[in-house]
Amino acid sequence: MDLQARPFRNTYKGFLLFQYMQQVQTIKQKITGDMTIGQVFEQFPQKANQLAEVMTANGLHCVGCHVNVYETIEEGTMGHGMSKKELDNLLTVMNKVLTQKEEKIEGIQLTKAAVAKVKELIKKEKKQGMGLRVAMERGGCAGFNYMLYFDKKMATDKVITQDGVELLLQPESLERLQGTEIDYADGLQGAGFKFNNPNAKKACGCGHSAGF
Repeated sequence: MDLQARPFRNTYKGFLLFQYMQQVQTIKQKITGDMTIGQVFEQFPQKANQLAEVMTANGLHCVGCHVNVYETIEEGTMGHGMSKKELDNLLTVMNKVLTQKEEKIEGIQLTKAAVAKVKELIKKEKKQGMGLRVAMERGGCAGFNYMLYFDKKMATDKVITQDGVELLLQPESLERLQGTEIDYADGLQGAGFKFNNPNAKKACGCGHSAGF
């Protein structure tokens, strides 16, 4: 404890002031305009997918390109013709994402959009009677790649059924995917399945690779 803090902590009012100062310190913005997108993903890997979606939705479309390692968020927004007010709004939303508490989910879970897309693919590719295997394989820019493909059940599979879709997981994959939400998005930046994995220690901006 700082020696200068001792005198006013000896009184009740001083103690309250000290607590208030600590609270102010904790609510200061963690993400600032002078940070690069790469730095944001490195410091907050568990929120990387959500932050990437926020930036893309707000007009910052260089999330997945090579410039994100040296171009700051402020430089990126200005380069896209955004105003200072739009930058401030973006930072506010990004920092709000950091404070959102995530509920621990047993196993893994598909969003409604993901369920609908899987059912569409089952019908289109004639994969009735097969399950959707969710796995992680070594590779990718963060260490492990997310894998999704239709497959037959194995004796060692953990089977999770959601809205008529069977998810097949091997124990080693389930350990890394515990609590993961799988979403499907179709936008200007392309379509695909997105993984929100609370176990990831680092993540790639593409949303298809994670490290543990």
